[in-house]
Order: sequence, then structure tokens, then C-alpha cells
Amino acid sequence: MGDRSMNETRTREHVQGHAEAVERGDMDAVVADFSEELRPQAPEIAKALPQPVTSAEVLSLEVGDDESVALIRYSGDTGEVRIRSRWQDQGGRPVIVGAEPVA
Repeated sequence: MGDRSMNETRTREHVQGHAEAVERGDMDAVVADFSEELRPQAPEIAKALPQPVTSAEVLSLEVGDDESVALIRYSGDTGEVRIRSRWQDQGGRPVIVGAEPVA
């Protein structure tokens, strides 16, 4: 049981850090959070975001054994977008394996 709460804390910190990196415009850190398979799609996903992002808020996070799902709201001058991202542990750290805007 101890593993799970540790995993949850670590995943939560990682997702929060990702949201903050987007807010800062630190694209290197943002892309580093994507799995290698997903990295080629990062520019496409970034296009869905307001330009610039002025705030990012983690609305929800469901931590599962194999996969965690985060819902993050990105707000900017051009409006706001909510992105649902799926995270899995790869190489000992959580990375994004899927992301799409939600209405």
C-alpha cells in the first residue's frame, strides 16, 4: 500500500511540474515529459493551447496502477483549453503517453 501513495505523490508532483513548465513556456521541460513515441506530436498538441499560456491549473488527477489521467486547464489571453493527459511510468518516471483537448 505504501508504494501506491508514494507513486501518487510523485505523479502529482510531476503533473504539477508539467503544468508549471507550460505556464513558464519552458518547452524543453514540457517535451521531456512526453514519451518518446509522443514527442513528434508535441508541437501539434501545443498548438491547441492558448498563446501565451498565462496560467495552468491541474483540475483533477486519477492515479491508477498502470496509468494515471490528469485534466489540466490552460488559460491565456485567447481563452482556455482543457487537456486530458495519460501518464505511465517509463524508465522510472511518469511520462505522457497520450493527450487531447476536451470540450
